[in-house]
Amino acid sequence: MVDETLYTFCNVDADSRFCISTRSQGEVMTQELSFTFLPIMHIEGDFGYDYCNATVTFQNPGEIPVVMSALIKWRGGTTNAAGKNKRNYKIKLIDDKGEKKEYRFFGLRKDNVWILDAGQVDLSRVRNRAAADLWNDFAHKPYYMNKEPEALSASRGEFVELFVNNRYYGVFNMCEPIDRKQMKLMKFNSQDGTIHGGLWKSTGWGYATFWDKPGEYDNTSEKWNVFEVKYPEVDDLCPTDYSTLYNAIDFVTTSTDEEFVSCVDEYFDIPVLIDYYIFCNILNAFDICGKNIYWAVYDKTTSKKLTPAMWDLDCTVGQNYTNNPLRPDYVRPDMSVLYPTRIISRLVELDANGFNTQVAERYSSLRSGLFSTDSLIDRYANLIQMLIDSGAASREEQRWSYDSDISGLTLNLQDEFEYIAEWISARCGYLDDSWSCTSCIVEQYVDAFPAFVVNVYGQPVDDDYKGVVIMNGRKIMH
Repeated sequence: MVDETLYTFCNVDADSRFCISTRSQGEVMTQELSFTFLPIMHIEGDFGYDYCNATVTFQNPGEIPVVMSALIKWRGGTTNAAGKNKRNYKIKLIDDKGEKKEYRFFGLRKDNVWILDAGQVDLSRVRNRAAADLWNDFAHKPYYMNKEPEALSASRGEFVELFVNNRYYGVFNMCEPIDRKQMKLMKFNSQDGTIHGGLWKSTGWGYATFWDKPGEYDNTSEKWNVFEVKYPEVDDLCPTDYSTLYNAIDFVTTSTDEEFVSCVDEYFDIPVLIDYYIFCNILNAFDICGKNIYWAVYDKTTSKKLTPAMWDLDCTVGQNYTNNPLRPDYVRPDMSVLYPTRIISRLVELDANGFNTQVAERYSSLRSGLFSTDSLIDRYANLIQMLIDSGAASREEQRWSYDSDISGLTLNLQDEFEYIAEWISARCGYLDDSWSCTSCIVEQYVDAFPAFVVNVYGQPVDDDYKGVVIMNGRKIMH
């Protein structure tokens, strides 16, 4: 017979801790009890690089837990290498027959695919969420917004506290993926096979930055050079179609100056590119300079215009994408992101259709609102304070301090916020000086290139590097 006793805990907060002891057949087991106001998720399975059958238990505060079946695997690039500990997860919810089952979390979209972002190397754990929210709040809608007003070009999500196989794994950003559904692209016609919308993700540098004439593609392959086709996927429609992406790269790299100025707005969503350029610079988001960007076409049968979507934004506001080192010189607040892609460099160099004036005016407008120094700092302060107030920050620090994922450093979210606040203040001052006028944008762009040279993959190189590099927007031998 089980003796059930109800007990109400009063006046609990993030620092409250209770020692709970249970006795079974003479054996006493003791656990520490703490509280949170964040949702709690528990996943159970034998996780690895391939999907495995798993169970997901999700509980919002004050609600009954929901138990679902799922397919789950590790996900990511650098974060998914051997020896990593706090991994990202991709979840596909399924029903009893193994068919996809959709569920709505946090009032966001109803879907069967969700991402658990670990913030693995991010000492604040909030950079990805804060940056994606910022993009969603300020960026122009894609060019087809009059047809699809709910289209989004970044993910939305909320923080949860995760348990993996009954062990506490800490704070995760549970978010939507970037896909056809998120961007509201037109579906292919399943009856006649006509492809309308298209979506591709760049997983590395190279042609992703539009620096060189592209090689041939294979419409029967899910990968071409550094791109992965995300819609239509070859598993659903084979052959797929890379032609719209290919033609855009070919245009950027082979068109004359006159052709580029005259036709660039037929190939690219210029208002969104202006926001992308400013976004990369305000956050020093060097890891989305070509790489980690999605390119989408709404309906290639009516327009070949591409628009970008943002992803993988943890390498921002003074953070590297690897722990070796966490803070190299190129994450300093006084380093420019001069070359998000060759598209941007040509737009700046040629001042195509008054591009530089548009950038300066847009930057000035944003600095008086969402991009004000206080507004930017508050965005990170609010997220980190929420983690502190819920008690999740201290649990995260206890679970992951000294881990190899963060080079054995102590995890302290309050200390990291102070670093972020100082970085943002310095960054805003630097950009205000550099982008105070149209001519300053051009002068900064041209003059700074020799001091910050990259290889053809967009990666910074040292002075003793030998090979082809990008300098002043041109490829030269170094």
